[in-house]
Amino acid sequence: MSDSGIERRLRLLVVDDDSDAAGLVLRVATRCGYDAVSVLEMTTIEGVLRNMQPDVLTLDLCMPHKDGIEILSHLKTIQFKGQIIIISGQDDWLRKQARDLAVTRGLNVAAEMGKPLDLNALRALLMRLADPTAMVNPSTRSV
Repeated sequence: MSDSGIERRLRLLVVDDDSDAAGLVLRVATRCGYDAVSVLEMTTIEGVLRNMQPDVLTLDLCMPHKDGIEILSHLKTIQFKGQIIIISGQDDWLRKQARDLAVTRGLNVAAEMGKPLDLNALRALLMRLADPTAMVNPSTRSV
């Protein structure tokens, strides 16, 4: 709940240069009760992060202009406190390395997931993250 006593919907930011993949995550997040927005152009991410202050951020690793590793570094710099879900078509080892790097830098990684995306797993994860009574395990998991 917010200070005014009105429940606030969680905010989710999708960071992915693929509009189809971003749209899929947006639809799942919206159906799970999130206010969801996507960033397709990495040049706008800083302003969106500042204005939106998302609770959850999904992150693709391979994008033009700025890759996911650079964005993880930026999230550390701005002291991002939300949950991160790494969603990438890259090999498992690369997703796990990105997750480990983010955790080492003090970021909260809820999971890393491969593409094609398992929509049921994403839905279950988002529902768990939206439940204030659920314990969010600081150790990350692979989905």
